[in-house]
Amino acid sequence: MKSLEHDAAMPAWAREIDLSLPLHPQILLSGNVRDLYPVATPTGDGVEIDLVDLAEMLWRVILARGYSAMLLLDPVTAKLDARAVDDDPPSWITPLLQATYETPAAISELLVRVVQNREAPVALVLPYTARLAPADGMLDPADRALLGRAEALGHQAVPTRGAGPRTAMAPYNTTVWVCERQEELHPAFAIGSRALRVVPVPRPTLDVRAAAAATLFTDASDDERAGRARAMAEVTHGMTVRDLVACGRLARDRGMPAERYADAARLLQVGITDDPWSADRLREKIGTAEAYLNERVVGQERAVRKAVDILIRSAVGLNGAHVSSSPSRPRGVLFLAGPTGVGKTELAKAIASLVLGAGAEPLRFDMSEFRADEAHQRLIGAPPGYVGYAAGGELTNAVRANPVCVLLFDEIDKAHPRIFDLFLQILEDGRLTDGRGATVYFTECFLVFTSNLGVSGQQGTSPGAPGTPPGGPPAVSYHTQPAQVERLLRDAFTTFFNQTLGRPELRNRFGDSYVVLDYIRPHVAPRIVAKALRSVADRVERVHDLRLEVSPEVETKLNDIVVERLADGGRGIGTVVETVVVNPLGRWIFEKAPLPGSVITLTSIVGIDDEWHVEVG
Repeated sequence: MKSLEHDAAMPAWAREIDLSLPLHPQILLSGNVRDLYPVATPTGDGVEIDLVDLAEMLWRVILARGYSAMLLLDPVTAKLDARAVDDDPPSWITPLLQATYETPAAISELLVRVVQNREAPVALVLPYTARLAPADGMLDPADRALLGRAEALGHQAVPTRGAGPRTAMAPYNTTVWVCERQEELHPAFAIGSRALRVVPVPRPTLDVRAAAAATLFTDASDDERAGRARAMAEVTHGMTVRDLVACGRLARDRGMPAERYADAARLLQVGITDDPWSADRLREKIGTAEAYLNERVVGQERAVRKAVDILIRSAVGLNGAHVSSSPSRPRGVLFLAGPTGVGKTELAKAIASLVLGAGAEPLRFDMSEFRADEAHQRLIGAPPGYVGYAAGGELTNAVRANPVCVLLFDEIDKAHPRIFDLFLQILEDGRLTDGRGATVYFTECFLVFTSNLGVSGQQGTSPGAPGTPPGGPPAVSYHTQPAQVERLLRDAFTTFFNQTLGRPELRNRFGDSYVVLDYIRPHVAPRIVAKALRSVADRVERVHDLRLEVSPEVETKLNDIVVERLADGGRGIGTVVETVVVNPLGRWIFEKAPLPGSVITLTSIVGIDDEWHVEVG
């Protein structure tokens, strides 16, 4: 018998199991328990890597400890599979292999038989422990009896006498419980029992993934094999070894070279066969994107130029290229700051139309609705046992249904501080785990955050008191110079994340994506007015088959009116056009009922103070 305590060829969690066998009669394995695990075996030519499942890994560990057999309950057949030394299990196990274990009572009797064995030690593995007594709902008497008996057996267990030399620590007849998440276990399960050792099984690290990937390229030279394995490991951040093997098979099936392994990872994660970011159609549209976005968002040339730079970076796959820690970051991120009505939301809508096609809208989340402490559950779903668990989360469900999308998080500073923990994970790793334990990938998403931090002198939500502004720098106004507007808003952005939230690491994740949109200035107002009037004319022609003409006098007067209200932004201009033009025009069409094909002319604007209205000729 040899201990695996110092065997570096075995994973750390396997060595922890080996350490626990003579100390604890029960072991709970949780986490990445459905994966494959690389094990290095010395050979005459070097080292050979084997990928083994959990059952094989457990058998190797307990075999080294001198166990005579391992029993594994198959949940499909409700029978036991046995592994034994020399394939010869002890005679008392033979009748156990012939029985079925479909009820809690049968499993209870099996536990008693195994734990009370006094021959060479045996391990019993229950691979779907959470299904024996689920966390949600009331336990029936049989399930409660099973958990109670299991806890009592753990306390009554004594080491066996039939294993190894007298000087070795004798192990117990070990019960190995297996589940993916501890929260899936019923509260009656004795997690805190002194007889139970909880051993987490982590997801594979970069080195583990590289070792596993090396098994996929056995036909290559050693140097080429190592390079390919490292490349595959780099683009499978957050994946299991099983996922990595699937990526390798997919890449090999499609004849993908090493530089395209990321495409195989994307196919497996997101489940789409076409990459819209590298499509010729999008590349052509991005070539003219600056003109298109400037037409949609008037007077914000600098912000548009920045957005186009990020779109280009997304299209060529270079977002996050300056770091190697996580290649699965979202395709693009924009943080748009500025006063209300200057085009932040419109820019997000324009980006969605550009990337996804005409008429496409961003998936919008108004973060002022997420002020409450438990609001994050709306985004990712409630945990097991809570109301709404089956429904899932609004954000995770939306991205799962639309893996290629533009996400708009409006007024992000209004959200509860706990929400920002989710954004930190999305921005860094490009993924979230929902309330049901499923992973949702944001790799193909373009994220847009909007905020008016600093405009009113407030710094946003204060931790522990959602919605209560603690105060900040002097408010900016329409009369503030553009350079000062940007400086004050950027200072407010920094203060909010560094001091109010205490999360400077999240501010750093936004990098250079922070863009300030300026107030609507007087030289921009006529272009917005003209755009609004064209929109009105198009609607009149489409709905009533009437041609609308606007006299120069009307445009000039309308420009004079809106210049006095520029502090309200583009929405203020829209309100003026609606009040002064659309309302009286609609009344005139309703009363006069002109014939289709007629020409309507807006001849003048009359009125005083705020009582302006257009005259129709």
